[in-house]
Amino acid sequence: MPGRLKMEEIAALTGYSVSTVSRVLSGKSYTSDKAREAIVRSARELGVLDSMASGRLLINGIAVFAPERTFQGRGDIFYLEVTKGIAEASAPHNVWISYCGLEEQRADVKLFLEKASHKNINAIIIIGTDDSTIFKLASTLNKPCVLINSIDREMVLDSVLPDHRAIGFTAMRYLFEQGHRRVLTMTCLRRETLYARLDGIKEAYRYFHVPFDPLHDLLVTEWFTAEEAEQSLDGWLSKHDRSVWPDVIFPNSTSMTEGVVKALQRHGLRVPEDVSIITTDFTWNLQNRLATPVTGVTVPCRELGIEAVHLLQTRLNRPQAPVYNLLLQGKVVDYGSVSNATRHAARVALDQ
Repeated sequence: MPGRLKMEEIAALTGYSVSTVSRVLSGKSYTSDKAREAIVRSARELGVLDSMASGRLLINGIAVFAPERTFQGRGDIFYLEVTKGIAEASAPHNVWISYCGLEEQRADVKLFLEKASHKNINAIIIIGTDDSTIFKLASTLNKPCVLINSIDREMVLDSVLPDHRAIGFTAMRYLFEQGHRRVLTMTCLRRETLYARLDGIKEAYRYFHVPFDPLHDLLVTEWFTAEEAEQSLDGWLSKHDRSVWPDVIFPNSTSMTEGVVKALQRHGLRVPEDVSIITTDFTWNLQNRLATPVTGVTVPCRELGIEAVHLLQTRLNRPQAPVYNLLLQGKVVDYGSVSNATRHAARVALDQ
């Protein structure tokens, strides 16, 4: 019974009972911080953590912070899906999860410290926040912390996020390989991650030797709402001659796509017969958000939450390991809203 012998050895080294050691290593019962730290340290020194099944989660409680809209009725579905991934990965281990709203900028420091420092919290996950002050505070709490869809410029916290640059590149490559050259990208640039996606889009232009003109190929909105996307595209089409209208609209979310479709209908344009549409979002939104599914590059949402929990476990097992920056890839899902460029050309010729 090697497992029993190891627990007895840990108990002898730490002065705690075998039952206490068992509770700590199972991660299912609360013990004092002093006992837990001593037992985990001893288990690590004896190599017990290295040999444990990767699914074993040595955490009693996780504090999850996300923008307040995540927890509202019709709020941020993207981040809500991420929290479902966290709950899914934690469920088999009876981990208690505390959820708290935290704004992207100028977050409530007092609230963060109150929730993150609670004695029942052993780990922290921060979703979609750009406040560097919060990151610095999190790094001082002596608790594993993982960022989701956020970038720590100090490089002291582990993070998991979609590979936004690759997602932007993949979407544009798909369009260029279909023969398209006149593409209008619609995006919001209120976060660094969105600039990374735009960088990927520009990279695809360079790769395919297509000139990128931000005055003609890019339309930036303040938010991702359908209403703003509709108004912005309607204004753009009204100001430009029909001969230079794009063959493809690339709104960077399905909420923006809703507004784009309405604007196109107002101008008598059909999808994909007259104008193609591609977007980026998680699979459920691509399939169900619109009346007709739209082609897009999937953004892994629930997987972000699942991988964040695994990163917490890795950090517990290997506290001295290098800081991780895990990038998750998306893939193109074709739902028929992108037509080959030759079909668009044929349609234009017929209309003329």
